[in-house]
Amino acid sequence: MRTIPSAGKDFHLSLQSEDASGCEAILAAITGFSHYITKLIIRADAAMDVSVGSGGDGGTSVTTVHFGPIPLAAASGNFDWEAPRGMGVKCTVGLSIAIDSSASGTIWVEAHGKSCKD
Repeated sequence: MRTIPSAGKDFHLSLQSEDASGCEAILAAITGFSHYITKLIIRADAAMDVSVGSGGDGGTSVTTVHFGPIPLAAASGNFDWEAPRGMGVKCTVGLSIAIDSSASGTIWVEAHGKSCKD
């Protein structure tokens, strides 16, 4: 957890995936910028472990895991996390925020944060 720089652009994203087991981007990479995650909500309709972190979109797994693996139960699996004000989890500079799951099934992700120049 780090203090977020004051200059940057806020983001609030929603993603629904029928199968994130192939690793998917939540927010694309921006050269020279780091994404800071300040709030993360994940819901699932099937039992699975979910990892969120930096890079790996389109690959087989998240490159650097910042959250997870998070175990989610079938039909009621959910994860809610929020950083203290002014703080956030810093993702690797120049990499996307990505999500990966251990099984197929629909997941819903909501991510809030800030993208700041390093």
